[in-house]
Formats: sequence, structure tokens, C-alpha cells
Amino acid sequence: MSTDFIVYEAKAFYNAYIGLEQLNREVEDKMLLWIPMLVNGAFSIEITLKAILFKRGIEYGKEHNLLILFEMLPKSIQDEIWSHLAEKAPEYADPKRRTDELILISNAFVDYRYVFEGKVVPAFDMRFLSAFANAAICTMFSLGYNLFLIPCTSEKTDQEIDSMIESNRAESIQAIQAHIEKKGGECSCDFNTDTRNSRPTRPGPLWMSLPDSPI
Repeated sequence: MSTDFIVYEAKAFYNAYIGLEQLNREVEDKMLLWIPMLVNGAFSIEITLKAILFKRGIEYGKEHNLLILFEMLPKSIQDEIWSHLAEKAPEYADPKRRTDELILISNAFVDYRYVFEGKVVPAFDMRFLSAFANAAICTMFSLGYNLFLIPCTSEKTDQEIDSMIESNRAESIQAIQAHIEKKGGECSCDFNTDTRNSRPTRPGPLWMSLPDSPI
């Protein structure tokens, strides 16, 4: 990993989770947003733990399990997360109870994304997930890890930027098609790499700086 963008992404997914949590209080069908909320909460924890590990220079490979990622952290950072958690949810000050609950949510991002398949998934306390996500992000900030995106000026013309977007789309189509074919899949789609008439939406400023900023 070559940038600190993971810190910004951790903050982004946590805010997405909080947004869903607040919205869920307003909708009549309380189950409608339940799984998306839960999945975003679990993923925000994963990215936050990985952001802290990355900033501390600790390799985590392709690990996704929350308990394993948590145990990779230095003991002092683990203790800080538990301290924030106890402030938010005092009932989880007990070591055995909080560890059990962390085990139960440790694979929630995967488990609940595919809950429609009928697999039995762990039952856990949503209050714990919410408190742990908050404790993790608060710890990340207290360690001084925070970023804000700042739009930067670019010397590239609109035509050059549009050309870059078209090249990206064409290369991506070819790469995805090759991946599908490698897996032995068949696709009846006509993979036309000429994207000039597809009118891609420009996502905003393409060139951003990521300065270290305090909370």
C-alpha cells in the first residue's frame, strides 16, 4: 500500500454506517436497512483496524477476520479501544463478555452479506458492534490518524481528462473480460472497447492531496 487513503476510507465507511443507523430509526420497515447497516458497520471496523495497522507498519496480508486483526494491534492500542468501548457500552467492561462478542462479529461482513443463502449466522448484540466501531474510529483519531481530501488544480485539459477516463474504461473492460474467460465463464455481451459514446460520468476532481490533519 503506497498511500494513507485507507485512513480516509475508514472514516468514510464509518460515516456510511452511522448514516444507515440514523436512517433506520426513521423507516417503518426496521428490517429493510438492518443487514446493509450491519454489513457496513462490520466493514468499517475492518478498515479502521487495518488503517491503524498500516500506520503502525504492521502487515496484515489478506486477513479479514476482526478478532485476528484486533489481536495484531499493540496491546496499548487494544486497551485504548476497550477503554472507549466501556465508555460507550459499560456492560462490556467485562473481558470475557466483550471477547465473546468480538468473536461473534469477527466474520459478520462475510456472514451477513450472504445471509440470503440460508446459512445459520452468529447472533450478536448490535449495540456491541456499534460501540466497537465507534471505539475503533475514536482510537484511530486519538492516535493522530485522520485525513481530509483537498481538491488540487491540474494542468490537464478537460479533453485530456476525458481521454484518461476513456482509456481506463477500455482497459478495465478488457481486464474484466479476460478474468471471466480465465474462470471458464461465457458472456454473450459485446465487449466494445470504444467508449467514446458511452458518456462516462466524471466523479469530480481527479487529483486530490491527502494532508495529515488532526481530528
